Amino acid sequence: MLMSVNTMSTPEVETGLAERLGRLKGGPACCVPEYTDLADGIRASPKFPRALERMKALADENRLLVVSLLRRRRELCACEVQAATGLTHPTVSHHMAVLVAAGLVRERREGKWMYYRRADRRESEVP
Repeated sequence: MLMSVNTMSTPEVETGLAERLGRLKGGPACCVPEYTDLADGIRASPKFPRALERMKALADENRLLVVSLLRRRRELCACEVQAATGLTHPTVSHHMAVLVAAGLVRERREGKWMYYRRADRRESEVP
């Protein structure tokens, strides 16, 4: 059973919301240009697309889990990642490729084994 809750029923909330909306619509003391310029500057930063790619990579539960595992263990082979996550080998390979492409994880091959470790911190900065 779904219930609807009206959070806008108190006069205080409505007044505060009306004031904020008035500023957003371009009132005399409007701060919108300042914030849009700031946001545009951040988006134009060369670090922004890379940071966005990293955040998207971490938005998946399994990939976030793998990065957390690698934080606790210096290095894991693909079979250890598979055992820890319960994922199939092809799925682990896919997730690890996304993390490597995002610059969050480094990989190395030793014979037929693939090993993964977290990338350096400076490589995964947010702008």
